[in-house]
Amino acid sequence: MDSVRKEIRKRYGYECKVEVAGLGKEIKADENRASVSLEVKAEIKGVEIEERGEVEVTFKKETCDRCSKIAGGYYVGIVQIRAEDRIPTDEELAMAEEIAYSSLGEADFVSEERTLKEGLDIYVSSMDCGRRISRWIVKKLGGSFSESRKLYGRKDGRNIYRVSFSVRLPGFGEGTLLEIEDKVVSVEKVIKGKGMECVDMNTGERV
Repeated sequence: MDSVRKEIRKRYGYECKVEVAGLGKEIKADENRASVSLEVKAEIKGVEIEERGEVEVTFKKETCDRCSKIAGGYYVGIVQIRAEDRIPTDEELAMAEEIAYSSLGEADFVSEERTLKEGLDIYVSSMDCGRRISRWIVKKLGGSFSESRKLYGRKDGRNIYRVSFSVRLPGFGEGTLLEIEDKVVSVEKVIKGKGMECVDMNTGERV
């Protein structure tokens, strides 16, 4: 209502008294444009007027820089999750993935994940993001991580690097007790390059 009064005063003079008796609108829209119809009934200096107008709005679709990078598979770092002398369990990889996503900042994103026989690779948007994810995985699951940079190219006179973050979950010896989700298991045998055999301490079942 206020915007209508303002427009009427601009047309007929700011000193005139305006009373808007009614305001109706109709909106028709599709993917690319919208048509807005307005019908105004008002009283100006004791004279009743009624006017109808229509405005067409065209939508221009644009993709933000962050979305463009995600769609294009952009990445700066790869967090490579492995384990010492064994294959990480599905539970460990699921927990590492959850930790990674919970560590993302507002501007961070994961552009791709690759599940490999030896572990999981997570492609991330920045070095800081990859370093933060690696630190949190090690803090929660144990182990260690290291990083190495490789020159990828140059832009605006600056070197562009891609960074690999090598996260190594700890290896376990026979007899080690592990807590995985709601289970406590004992490591029975470590098979180098393949994984390990465990026994559920509550049920005696092999897992």
